[in-house]
Amino acid sequence: MSQITRRALVNATVAVAGTALIARVSHAQEIVSNDDATALAMGYAADHTTVDTAKWAKKAAPGGENQKCTNCTIYQRIDDDYGLCPIFVGKRVHANGWCNGWIA
Repeated sequence: MSQITRRALVNATVAVAGTALIARVSHAQEIVSNDDATALAMGYAADHTTVDTAKWAKKAAPGGENQKCTNCTIYQRIDDDYGLCPIFVGKRVHANGWCNGWIA
């Protein structure tokens, strides 16, 4: 039975970490813009405080002022500024954003 050397373990660890980092960064490079077709349909805004509450009743409802991507059930955090959302496949959304797909 062969033993794993320290060098082989370090090399494997570096390879796995590098692959994970590349996969995470390349997974969603583009940022959703406010004029994206899906964004327009969902009322997405990169800054939740700028949402037209006359048009989007969910955001105008009591407690709506606290709705933003970071406290949406389907939001997947990447870092402090961006995350992933299954509504905008392959794109990053702003952590401070909002869309009508928001779920408590």
